[in-house]
Amino acid sequence: MSYKKIVLSGLIFATAATFHHVPYSSAAEAARSVEFKINEASYVNHTGKHALASAPFILNGNAMVPVRALAESLGADVSWNDKENSVTLSRDKVNLVKVTDRSNLAWNEKGEQIKLPEAVQRVKGMLFVPARTLASLMGAKVEWGASDRKVTISATSAEAIQVMYKFDQDQEGWKGGFADLPVKYEKDIYELEYARELLPDQGSTSNYGLKLKGHNRSDDLFMFLTRGVEGFEPNTIYDVKLDFALYTAEAGGMVGIGGAPGEGVYVKAGILSKEPAAVPTPQAGEEYFRMNVDIGNQSLSGKDAKVLGNVIKPDSEKEGYQRVDFQYSAQVKADENGKIYLLIGTDSGFEGLTTLYYDEIKVTATKA
Repeated sequence: MSYKKIVLSGLIFATAATFHHVPYSSAAEAARSVEFKINEASYVNHTGKHALASAPFILNGNAMVPVRALAESLGADVSWNDKENSVTLSRDKVNLVKVTDRSNLAWNEKGEQIKLPEAVQRVKGMLFVPARTLASLMGAKVEWGASDRKVTISATSAEAIQVMYKFDQDQEGWKGGFADLPVKYEKDIYELEYARELLPDQGSTSNYGLKLKGHNRSDDLFMFLTRGVEGFEPNTIYDVKLDFALYTAEAGGMVGIGGAPGEGVYVKAGILSKEPAAVPTPQAGEEYFRMNVDIGNQSLSGKDAKVLGNVIKPDSEKEGYQRVDFQYSAQVKADENGKIYLLIGTDSGFEGLTTLYYDEIKVTATKA
């Protein structure tokens, strides 16, 4: 499985699966929750029903549920310390909760001790904890069904959605495209390419990114990536932050036709309610591919996409590709299907060949 993460910020995020390997990068597509039934050796989460070696139980009025099943169902990482007989639940290398076998103390993400209403119990090799307390420490909520003796643990109303896309296994549903060039362009001279390839000059045989390549022969060339993200509440406004890494080999201070190869290629991003696409558009007797959203023109931002910078690498004295990190935030209304759209691209005034790579695209969303 490729390295894909859903990150928690003291709460449980929505997550889902659309690919065969249940990738964490599809985080926004199905809400996480887990259901236990007292004295029944199974539990149900977003992936289905699963057997347990031992059933949840009531201890002095407290519902005791298995730590691993609870934590992993809500997207947390679980690590066992054999020397301490302790379990740590974490997210993005940040420890959220730590509990120890037979202890009535837990540690929260600040390292503070929290007293549990009942000590951690080990049954058939599984650690059981008071459901309500652990859920509270993870920012989740608990519902108790007295009639059917069910415990349901799920995200709180303050949930956010955070998604990380890495490309070590596939393109993760991202599309590549090109605009601001004739529909009947000469393929040999434009050299357009969208592909998933190893990131260059990084010394890794497994770290892949998305490659966009093109020769600006039309005084203007927009090369872009786009993806729809599902699982939002339909017609609801969200504050969304987009982070991504760009790998570029362009040095600053160079000279080029129409503009410099670094300074003349402008990085843009958009977060939209409609799917961005390059569509054939009549222009002076000839059809051109133009974006169906307002991306502006080269150094100018548009209504739907803003200029974030250019493609100059951090150290122009060093050869090869270097990483540059970009960030963009916007408020967007999810469409009637609960979907938003991401747009990342470069608008080029440099009339030459540009080759760029993208990786670690992350989106974070909260209700406005």
